[in-house]
Amino acid sequence: MFCYQRRKKTMKFLIYLVVFVLLFNGLTANRVENSLVQKYCNQSSQYGERYFYKFCIASLEENVESRKARNVDDLTLIGTNNALSNLTNVKRIVEKILNERKYKTRLSKKLLQNCLKLYSEGYDALTSALKYIKVHDLLKLSFRLKKAKEAPSICEMGFNGDNQQISPVMKENKVLFDVINIPYMFNFNRHR
Repeated sequence: MFCYQRRKKTMKFLIYLVVFVLLFNGLTANRVENSLVQKYCNQSSQYGERYFYKFCIASLEENVESRKARNVDDLTLIGTNNALSNLTNVKRIVEKILNERKYKTRLSKKLLQNCLKLYSEGYDALTSALKYIKVHDLLKLSFRLKKAKEAPSICEMGFNGDNQQISPVMKENKVLFDVINIPYMFNFNRHR
């Protein structure tokens, strides 16, 4: 009887020990991932707007793949995939506005059509950037990410010129620019 109770206590102890080790390991892994994201977002935000640090962290932590990131290359890849996804969503919004004829003037229609062309170029640039991340061609990667950042910027400039048109995707373009800027800044900081 005594031996049976002892084995039972030993088994309970071993189960608690295994659970503790698994929980501790999971917490440590999250801390490493969080510190990696924080480190590179902090470096990237030193030359940007104040909000960029929190935006960078939120954007990367939103993607479950960032939990598996081991280095800046992984985070750059994740950031570029986030940018590609965001760009695709903004492009769909513009296509919907055009298809449903929700633009206010013919000039707005023309500017939105121009934005679609810019988004297509940005999509091609981000797709190329993914290839350059994988082969570690940082110079070409920088060029392609910079090209992708032009899409939301030039789209907005078309609306904000002397023509007094208001962009229906102004907020989306600002977010898109910042999302693309995350992998761009990660890559930029590797060149310094």
